[in-house]
Amino acid sequence: MGLIRRIIKEIIRPFDNKIKGEVGESKVNSKLNPLLFGGVEHRLINNLLLIDENGKSHQIDHIEIRENGIFCIETKNIKGWIFGNENQKKWTQVLYNEKHKFINPIKQNKSHIYHISKVLNRKYKINSVVMVQNNADRINCENVINLDDLKSYLLKYNDGSKISVKEMDEIYVKLMSASSSITDREHIRNIKLTQRELKQGLCPRCGGQLVERNGKYGKFWGCSNYPKCKFILKNK
Repeated sequence: MGLIRRIIKEIIRPFDNKIKGEVGESKVNSKLNPLLFGGVEHRLINNLLLIDENGKSHQIDHIEIRENGIFCIETKNIKGWIFGNENQKKWTQVLYNEKHKFINPIKQNKSHIYHISKVLNRKYKINSVVMVQNNADRINCENVINLDDLKSYLLKYNDGSKISVKEMDEIYVKLMSASSSITDREHIRNIKLTQRELKQGLCPRCGGQLVERNGKYGKFWGCSNYPKCKFILKNK
């Protein structure tokens, strides 16, 4: 029975993950509803899919455009306790005394920000926000927040940016014009291709060669096209 259960679990895993993702995104959508913000002027893009010059797809959960900035929001609908920090390659979920590893969403979001910024000709600062399901207490990072704190975080955020309504419209139109449409299967194929390229020592952003460098906190792998491409991969 144990083997059968594992086989069934593997079969339904992709569908289960997709449902969890959609549930998490719908919760964020409700939090970003302008009625709940008291009529705050903003533009919201959900599930933006960008294709880069290498034919790779990048699916972005939410882009919130408002007067005080542009926010790239990565949603993680993960239950249990979550442990991690900004520099770790993977975070840990603890649920029912079982531990599961998943890719650090902060690093994942950095890649999304890179491609958003490129579409906007690097004219604007893009702010990274990782939103979890009210279990961010054990994550030591300011921009990883609970769903219930999303509204106040966005309202209070202030780095001096000021985007006009006209600019909001221009940013929205430019990003939507750059969006693409591919199947989930094609997107998963692109993700697997990125993983293979990393193993081969290739930069997943620009296709450059990854070279080992020495930094303040030790050795890491950086793109040979730096500073044009700032992708880095820290040694384990």
